[in-house]
Amino acid sequence: MSPRKFVLSVVVVASLLSIAPAAPQRPRGQVGRLPGGPGQGDAVTVLKQALAEAGAAALSSAQEEQVNQLIASIAENRVPVGDEQLLAARETYQQAVLSGDLAGAKSAANALAGLQLQVMQKRMEDQAAVMIQALAILTEDQVNKLATQFEPGGLFMLLQRLVGPPMGWRGPGAAFGPPSPPSM
Repeated sequence: MSPRKFVLSVVVVASLLSIAPAAPQRPRGQVGRLPGGPGQGDAVTVLKQALAEAGAAALSSAQEEQVNQLIASIAENRVPVGDEQLLAARETYQQAVLSGDLAGAKSAANALAGLQLQVMQKRMEDQAAVMIQALAILTEDQVNKLATQFEPGGLFMLLQRLVGPPMGWRGPGAAFGPPSPPSM
């Protein structure tokens, strides 16, 4: 395509997009969301706000104590799973790439991906167990009203907030960050 036709095409598309009506947005309350948005208080405060917004019964003192104990047990039992292995596998992969060894890089990538999968699966299983325990603390009416108000996605995010950041925020390994400088 000639440069002139390309520019003309871009102008026509831009013009059409500028006059096209915007797609209707779903109402805010119908999309999975949390009350007050992200970062608005601790998990128990957000749970209380969500229950109030959904018109559900407030947490009883016994429920609040159980939720607080559950959150405390998460913090006490959180152990980095496989981070040292992930870092070593990342270093192996990095060295293979930097030395121009494609076969070694493929092998190291396979090993690294396998470790990431194991770590992510373990964390997701642990999170699921805790979120199911949190659901069991709430009454059926509380759960139903939360699911109605925030949809299942919002209820899931609310439960996930009790266990910490969602998967993917820091990658599959807590200590797995930017690569370290190569040691050549």
